[in-house]
Amino acid sequence: MRRIRADLHIHSVLSPCTDLGMSPEKIVAGARARGLDLIAVADHNAGWNGPYVRRAARGRPVVICAMEIQSEEEVEVLALFPDERTCQTLSEQIERVLPDIFCDPETFGDQLVVDDSGEIVRRVDRLLLSPVPWPLGEVVRRVRDLGGLAIPAHVDRVPGGLLGVLGLLPEGDWPALELAPWTSVEEACARWPELRGRALLRSSDAHSPGQIGRAWTELAVKTLDVEGLGEALTDPGRVRPSPPFKETPW
Repeated sequence: MRRIRADLHIHSVLSPCTDLGMSPEKIVAGARARGLDLIAVADHNAGWNGPYVRRAARGRPVVICAMEIQSEEEVEVLALFPDERTCQTLSEQIERVLPDIFCDPETFGDQLVVDDSGEIVRRVDRLLLSPVPWPLGEVVRRVRDLGGLAIPAHVDRVPGGLLGVLGLLPEGDWPALELAPWTSVEEACARWPELRGRALLRSSDAHSPGQIGRAWTELAVKTLDVEGLGEALTDPGRVRPSPPFKETPW
């Protein structure tokens, strides 16, 4: 068993709301500077930059290819995949069904696929901030069918959080739930008692280099991969979220 520090919610320059400094190289440098062992690159409704961050990292830290999927109810879900192929498979499925809305860089920001040397591979023109036309249950099913973990993101937050948007925790086998970086476990459990006894994560939800690792989760894992992460989440005693990050959220 090994204790690690993980930040499982980091955006790259593919997310239009993100600082243009969030290239693969800068993400890896920030993660190393914060002593992170495991990170997930989770852009809005797409997973195209994860493989490049993985190449830049060369195993330090270990990089999970992921995405933050927005359901038709506008609930956001972290989808963590066991390999690049499965992440790309769902990225392609989402790309085909996203609303045909142009991402005006002046309004929303750029959506860039950038390789591990910092070169722009392509620009994504369809706005990734749109909800996909799948209900929450369908999003979860698709992720699980590909061997991934579906974890509701920043559940206490509005917009995007499962509890913040729906006001309740739907029935289901949730492996874990993510809290916003600034919400304490005590505050969240006092408001939503159904969170007690569950595996609770905290991640940075970083949109700029300085935010990487501002919040994290300490985990006791047997293997440093999605399989090991999923196994660790079955025992909430092996999951310890960092103290909340109390500065202005955005």
